Amino acid sequence: MNPSRREFIQRLWQVIVAAGASSFFSFEELLAAPTAVNRPRVLWLHGTSCSGCSTAFLDIEQVSVVEILTEIVDLVFHPDLSLATGEQAVRILDRMASEEQGFILVLEGGIPVTLPHACMMAERPMTEWVERLAPRAGMLVAAGTCAALGGIPRMNGTLAGSMTLLEFIRHKGIEKPLVALPNCPMKPEHLVYTLLHQIKLGRLPELDALARPLRFFKHTIHERCIYYADFQERHYAERIGDEGCLLKLGCQGPVTRNDCMRFGHNHNTNTCIRAGHPCVGCASERFPRQIMLHAHGDRRAILHEFEV
Repeated sequence: MNPSRREFIQRLWQVIVAAGASSFFSFEELLAAPTAVNRPRVLWLHGTSCSGCSTAFLDIEQVSVVEILTEIVDLVFHPDLSLATGEQAVRILDRMASEEQGFILVLEGGIPVTLPHACMMAERPMTEWVERLAPRAGMLVAAGTCAALGGIPRMNGTLAGSMTLLEFIRHKGIEKPLVALPNCPMKPEHLVYTLLHQIKLGRLPELDALARPLRFFKHTIHERCIYYADFQERHYAERIGDEGCLLKLGCQGPVTRNDCMRFGHNHNTNTCIRAGHPCVGCASERFPRQIMLHAHGDRRAILHEFEV
């Protein structure tokens, strides 16, 4: 066993454990598995997005994203990571749309349907690219809240008519297995889990009605909140930094399904609530709200949204 490969497998195992995939991938299987064999091909596109989900994926800590993209999957194209540009990139995408089948299509960001020219690639709107590529894919991944639930591109006042990936394929009559991974930004561990589940078992994980993996989105943040006892005792924080339940400060934990209380962002470094700020509901269908961020001393309460 090559020492460098063994070190990589050890780091990869840490990612698998963090992603919750150790139940169907053992460390011994990883050691025995050949590399660069039967790796699923991945095509990653950006719709109307800030590239935050790609940045979060690049920041995964235990193992470099290059190793994930060369040892676990075969990344055909990514707008930020690929060396291919210009006509070369267009040729890759055209070939995938006409000759390839069964690849994994990852979409980050929304799809502007009402104003399709708001998101162009190679002088073609993103609506055209997704409509051509989705039928050829074997599996679709809506990466981040914008692609999964609407998010920022569909907030009040926007005019682009942004659709989620699931809405768009239904609108176009395209039937493909799809998994939605909301979060702003997407948690890279959620994507790693989904990819490994597909590689190992040949199917998507168990999903809810919005195509979210139940493993991560079965429970609300409120159910597992560190301040749940304070909520039961009606001990509420009045200002940012106060002890107690953050509900009166507009916390979205009761209406947001996510695993933040079990595993936070950046390899569990932090979450909104652990940092003393109300949950902003970044993985929720209601994200973003008009009043979302708060400062110390701000007493704005959103009491009409919940019964206290």
